[in-house]
Amino acid sequence: MSIDHIPFNRITFALPVQPFKVTAFISTQERLPAVTEFVLRLLHTCGRVSLAAFRDYFGFSEAEALSVIESLDRQGYVTLSDDQLTLSEEMRQRFESSPDDCPWVSKLKRRTDVVPFDLLTFSMLGRAEFAFATANWVKLNPPPELVGNSLEEARRAYRESFARIERETARSRGEERERSYGVHSIESVEARKPGFVPLTVSLEVDAKNTVTARLPNEFEAGASLELLSEFRECVAASLEANARGIEDGVQEFLSMFELDFLRPYALEADLNAHKLATDVERGLSAPAGIQPLFGGTYLKRNRDVVLSHLHEARGGHKGRPTFQSSLGWLAPDYALWGRGDDFKQCVDSFRKAIRNTGQGDDLYIFDRAEERQEQPVRSKYAGTGLVELHLLRPASTAPSARWHASLELMLYPGRFAVALLHAALPASPGARVPFGFISTRPKHLRLVHQLMLDAGNGNRYAGRWSPSRDGAPSRPTALFDACPFLAYSDIQLQPSP
Repeated sequence: MSIDHIPFNRITFALPVQPFKVTAFISTQERLPAVTEFVLRLLHTCGRVSLAAFRDYFGFSEAEALSVIESLDRQGYVTLSDDQLTLSEEMRQRFESSPDDCPWVSKLKRRTDVVPFDLLTFSMLGRAEFAFATANWVKLNPPPELVGNSLEEARRAYRESFARIERETARSRGEERERSYGVHSIESVEARKPGFVPLTVSLEVDAKNTVTARLPNEFEAGASLELLSEFRECVAASLEANARGIEDGVQEFLSMFELDFLRPYALEADLNAHKLATDVERGLSAPAGIQPLFGGTYLKRNRDVVLSHLHEARGGHKGRPTFQSSLGWLAPDYALWGRGDDFKQCVDSFRKAIRNTGQGDDLYIFDRAEERQEQPVRSKYAGTGLVELHLLRPASTAPSARWHASLELMLYPGRFAVALLHAALPASPGARVPFGFISTRPKHLRLVHQLMLDAGNGNRYAGRWSPSRDGAPSRPTALFDACPFLAYSDIQLQPSP
């Protein structure tokens, strides 16, 4: 991984696409039948041949020779005058313009193609892999004016893309390309069922401490410049839509968790995210029991760190006893968190690590939802493999604590905790950059535990919601009843004098 661009989030966007069945007539060039071509090439070489010489050369009877000549004359290929046979003027011109001394002729050929176009610019996508997008992906909405006129747009795009369509069709069939002049006319255009192509974008911080979006290599190499430009604009618009005025909380975060070793990266008003990311990548030293993290928990490098702690806790590594528990994960109040295939893989990995030993333990995710806004939040987790989704009501906190909504917390009771702050960068306020730590220190476990309880205690707990089914929570209950692994006290009593 280059330290010039260090990823901090990966988001899967759903590019809207639709196949169209197009039936058209194509102007093609074709070789003539072998005997006809041989006759014409003889005349092209000799210039002029008598009828008797023509008959004797091919061994035709007089009737056969006349039949062949009449057929060629009727098609405009030859001219018979005073018992002398010559090429017609049109055929002479064809030989002169031919690159291989073959008399190619033009014909109209009917062909049918099923071609996928994206619905942002109506560019051909080639070998696109369609999928039924889940609400976990960030869907890009096509412009209404294009959708309302999709058949005409497909008709136009087919004409403009025909050379590529013909080339890729021939390649897929292992055939040589036809010699064609393009589309003569389009007979019909039929829209097929639309779908989506998933494209996972890596959000990265560069050396200038600004955010860049890296597109998938295959997509960037094969898509048209128009589609790439439009797609980038849609990604930027998605980020801008999630920019909001919220207390950053960087200094408060460092103070709350006593992270003095991270203060050099936040000496000024703004977080020096690139410098922090670079040093974390190179092995930033930290106090005992703490490991600094940069980027989302579901990024592979951070996911592996958490998995290592999970396996150690549940497997009793390094001579320590096994510790069976569920894992609690509190999402930050950020719409672009956990959106995509990386998050899905993370959920799968964590659940397997937790459920491979013991019974009843699982991954519990907590997210925020206003009353009657539960369904959109719930649907974000559809198709991720998550089972235990628990919703909380946003807290009406004092201004000094509003930054708590930008915290991402994870707790494995008694063993480890993760705390990340999703901080905004001034140049890209819609892209929140997570940074923080994973810790085995008891004081960090107690603090993360308390923050989770504060977020979900009392009437703030909104129940367990199924990520895969619509409807109300399975049953109204309290936080500790639904999440018993959180129902413990970690207050340490001082020993008696």
